[in-house]
Amino acid sequence: MKLSLVVAGIALGLGLFDVSAQAKGYVVNGHAASPAEVQLLASHGVPPGEWLVDGYGISPAAGPVVQSASDSNGTKCWYVLDVRLCQ
Repeated sequence: MKLSLVVAGIALGLGLFDVSAQAKGYVVNGHAASPAEVQLLASHGVPPGEWLVDGYGISPAAGPVVQSASDSNGTKCWYVLDVRLCQ
């Protein structure tokens, strides 16, 4: 029993060390990632790089900019979660 607890403690320590070692490659919302942010990104399988993390999820910081389109009748339309919305 003691041996399994020691092995579990070592595995946990190595896991935390691995996450802190990856912190150098992550930039979140324009600043160096905190250990909690690195753990979140690593748990989602996100590769190191620049990321935006907000209430909508995780997205690349240099992602494509989606512009709204106009219909032929002059109304502005855009897509939210694959649903077309028009004004």
